Amino acid sequence: MKHSIAAVARMANLSPDVIRSWERRYNIVSPERDASGVRLYSDREVARLTLARQATRLGHPIRRVAQLSDAEIEALLDRKPEPATANADVVQRLLATIENNDLAGATNVLRASALLLPPRDFALEVLAPALREVGRQWEHGTLAVWQEHFLSNQIAQLTSTLPYATPDSARMVLATPPFDRHGFGIGLAALLASSRGVAVCNLGVEVPAAELVAAARRLKAAAVVVGMTHAQTPPAEALAYAREVDAGLPSGVDLLLGGELGERAAQSLKSKRVRGVATLEAFEALCAEWR
Repeated sequence: MKHSIAAVARMANLSPDVIRSWERRYNIVSPERDASGVRLYSDREVARLTLARQATRLGHPIRRVAQLSDAEIEALLDRKPEPATANADVVQRLLATIENNDLAGATNVLRASALLLPPRDFALEVLAPALREVGRQWEHGTLAVWQEHFLSNQIAQLTSTLPYATPDSARMVLATPPFDRHGFGIGLAALLASSRGVAVCNLGVEVPAAELVAAARRLKAAAVVVGMTHAQTPPAEALAYAREVDAGLPSGVDLLLGGELGERAAQSLKSKRVRGVATLEAFEALCAEWR
């Protein structure tokens, strides 16, 4: 059987726009086309799209799901979901305000959480899961780009106003490269480090390698953290930046590359002091080294 995109949308419970986006961006299926150019989907492709929808609803990014076989996606669905954190209800309230375009409500939820929760819980149990879920929903078309940008900017503004340790010299300097404008990752990392007693200096986004090295030298930092979260960045560009920072830092200074892109760059560098840190949880576990 061959099915039109409208029929597939009903059977797989996906909108036609999402189906087209998944095909164009991730090549998850490759439907035939008739003489008029109309897409025609097989039963197997309908089943694959249905599996993919179920996997993304569990939190698996579509960019990863699209690389798996049908059997591998089914294996994902058989795994038990991770237990909810104590603040899962806060995350759900925050997401509901974003989905309903209630911008004032989203701001109020964030501010209340920042006041009531310890910094670690606020970062790991509210902000990080909320950002991951918003990014996931944006990927498969259930949230608009402006909604994702709004939440990211609200979080960046809020974390920049939270109290940090302020000694004479920072033990840790954080930044993103010139090709990465997303600062919420290093913002959350700075919040976590400070909550663990590490003095931090967050230089923000789009910092040239030479300037990052100069700041680390002047502040006599023990560690430099580079956030590399932009999924569209060419790996070679990320590796070149990491190599320049590694070459410029004094001996004894650790270099942490955050995010999946950073982890790949760290593996390619093979430098003893360079480590890839894919998650905030893994980063927090390392913070005791730089107190």
